[in-house]
Amino acid sequence: MDKLEKFILKCTLENAVKYGGKSDLNSVLGSVFAKEKKADKPYIISLTKKIVDNVNTLLLSQQEEQLNELGHLKKQIKRKKDPSLPNVKGKVVMRFAPNPNGYMSFGHIRPALWNWFFVQKYKGTYIVRFDDTDPRTKVPLKEAYKSIQQDLKWLCINPHKIIIQSKRLKIYYTYAAQLIKQGNAYIDTLPAEQMKKMLWDQKISDEREESPAEVMKKWKKMFTYYKDGEAILRIKTNINHPNPSLRDWPAFRIITKPKHPLVNARVWPLLNFASAIDDHELKVTHIIRGIDLEVSDDKQKFIYNYFKWKYPETIYHGKFFISDISSTSEAIELIKEKKLTGWDDPRLGTVAALRKRGFQAQSIVNFIHDLGIGRSDFNVNIDSLAAHNREIIDKKAKRFFVVFNPKNVKIDNAPKMKIKTQCHPDFPNLGYRIFHTSNKFYVDETFEPSKYYRFIDLFNFINLKHVSTELNPNLKAKPIHWLPVTKNLVKIHLVMPDNSVQRGLGEPALKKVKVGDIVQFMRIGFARCDKKLKNEIIFYFAHK
Repeated sequence: MDKLEKFILKCTLENAVKYGGKSDLNSVLGSVFAKEKKADKPYIISLTKKIVDNVNTLLLSQQEEQLNELGHLKKQIKRKKDPSLPNVKGKVVMRFAPNPNGYMSFGHIRPALWNWFFVQKYKGTYIVRFDDTDPRTKVPLKEAYKSIQQDLKWLCINPHKIIIQSKRLKIYYTYAAQLIKQGNAYIDTLPAEQMKKMLWDQKISDEREESPAEVMKKWKKMFTYYKDGEAILRIKTNINHPNPSLRDWPAFRIITKPKHPLVNARVWPLLNFASAIDDHELKVTHIIRGIDLEVSDDKQKFIYNYFKWKYPETIYHGKFFISDISSTSEAIELIKEKKLTGWDDPRLGTVAALRKRGFQAQSIVNFIHDLGIGRSDFNVNIDSLAAHNREIIDKKAKRFFVVFNPKNVKIDNAPKMKIKTQCHPDFPNLGYRIFHTSNKFYVDETFEPSKYYRFIDLFNFINLKHVSTELNPNLKAKPIHWLPVTKNLVKIHLVMPDNSVQRGLGEPALKKVKVGDIVQFMRIGFARCDKKLKNEIIFYFAHK
């Protein structure tokens, strides 16, 4: 990095840290031009834009660290302490409650990990509860039960208990019957639109006033007589509540043909009922819940009040948006339509997809930890996660030459050479590779006349004529990667994040790479070895 680039980086980092993690291009350019008055303006603007874009992919903590390394942060930034749970009395019990209608997504990761962070901090109990009682609109995927547990294990989360709600239906039925006997619930058999209008108009139906004995008869008929949509068990609440969704909310409905992989039942609890009962039965003390589900607290507290239970403490978190990543519902449809290759398709933000691309579990853990947990919304780019991943894999990823769209060129007067080059410039213990070269090479480059080029670790040339094997640092030569024209090169199949494929040739040393290894293709980026075929190695691109 030259003096000018370092100065622009300093200005960009200072601007980003000052304004909470986002640097402004115009502000940075103002600072740069104030000092570099005679500089090449188009070049400065282009370079600054590139640096600003890179810095803005980093988290604030990473920007602060870089500024510290440059020696321009006047005082060491104090790391924020991990948040604490409110009102901790006795043993902490927390639960992560995914819906197994798809594989574990990036949206699942944040609550999964923060439940784990808190449980570890307080030496508590971690429960995984599969919310799978909606076999009509969020139909459970049989393999998702297993895949979610595998993903949690990969993230180093070790649950103490696994609970599947669909296997607890009898428990929910028992509590429903008790609420009916107490006069706190009733059966609604009115047409849906009529009942919706009555609740909106704050009017009470005749069925709401029926005796517990009459309601119990109808409750039993839900299991035998009524059909889909003909009867709903409702929890009695405040019919005049200002929020219409809290007025006599539905607790059970009939699904005569459930599309459930584990259970064939007729009467199914809605999430707010099943969740309320489970949190009490499992002695959950603290809940992490999305701020958009704050109304769930209000609904469930009616049940807690009827049974005289104490409601768990709730910690709310804002929405978590990841750019360019499909939601679970979108993924389900795209997979059905065969527009995605599966749940590990690189275009998805599932744990399986990230793992296949070469993202490390610890980088995800660090990323989520740095984001924190709070009511603010986060809109982040996948590049922010890549920055964390790069810190981990850069130290262990061996470097290799790969040429895509290879063109055969001849460098006049180039001598035959045998060179030995390290697999990593900073870690000699990772070994080295040996190349035997002549005057013929594979490149992915169009050479301009009278412009100097440098084959990395080899020699400089101009006009396809050999210049020197002395790598003169003062010579402004464009560095490019290359391969010697030999028979033992490796065919490379690189799957990109958009699922497009790049095909090329790689150096012979790639034959020693194992499935699962992360490598760096020089001047291209990091990639994970996914399969080794007879005539080709398949890699998935991670990031630059």
